[in-house]
Amino acid sequence: MSDGSRDANRSDVFAGFDLVDLTLPIYDGAPIWSAEPRCIVHDWFKRGRNYGRLEPLNMKYYALAGHQGTHTDAPYHLNDQGTKIDRIPLQRYLGWTRCLDFREKKLGDHFTADDLDKRGVRDGERILIHTGWDRYLSPMDETYFSMDHPHFSEDGLYWLLDHKIELVGMDVPSVDPSLIDHPKIFERTEHFPIVLELMTNLAGLVGKEFYLMCLPMNLRDGDGSWVRAVAMVPPAART
Repeated sequence: MSDGSRDANRSDVFAGFDLVDLTLPIYDGAPIWSAEPRCIVHDWFKRGRNYGRLEPLNMKYYALAGHQGTHTDAPYHLNDQGTKIDRIPLQRYLGWTRCLDFREKKLGDHFTADDLDKRGVRDGERILIHTGWDRYLSPMDETYFSMDHPHFSEDGLYWLLDHKIELVGMDVPSVDPSLIDHPKIFERTEHFPIVLELMTNLAGLVGKEFYLMCLPMNLRDGDGSWVRAVAMVPPAART
């Protein structure tokens, strides 16, 4: 049997799974914090366009912050001694994950240690937090980037560290937009959770366990990276 035949007969590990894209789109003028650079997407070349001669291909130019859209923070983002994005093992961005319902959270509310205890979060777990905050993106509402959007309290952050949570993602813009408590999530260099911000499409995942892939780009010495976050939902979790 040829190598090609073996590949054709090999089973798909995720056959029968539903794939859910948890990633915000990148486009010209895509929303971002007001203090961060505007997202620019430009047709550098446009097939058939005539700038002295016909351009033979399409090629876009992208200029955007490393924390544009759905992204992950590396510890170096807030800790000069923290690990940089290209030094974090890729395995940490993969694994079985559970989505928790935090839809009761409003402006000024926090994700607290008590919230996590009540939801039965287990040591070493990967969790996503669904608030429904992405509803403010379409149409765009300035509430989305409010400094009072739901975020972690100090005791909530230390709960994540004490219980060695492997990954925490959320559909709000920041772990802590004030940056007062945010650095604490990376203060223990021996173990830190993978952090995902500005996620979307979490509503259908609440209460389910699924396989998450959210690989960062290979950015040398990076403090964070865009990710393509995808939930692979097994057939048993569809109901």
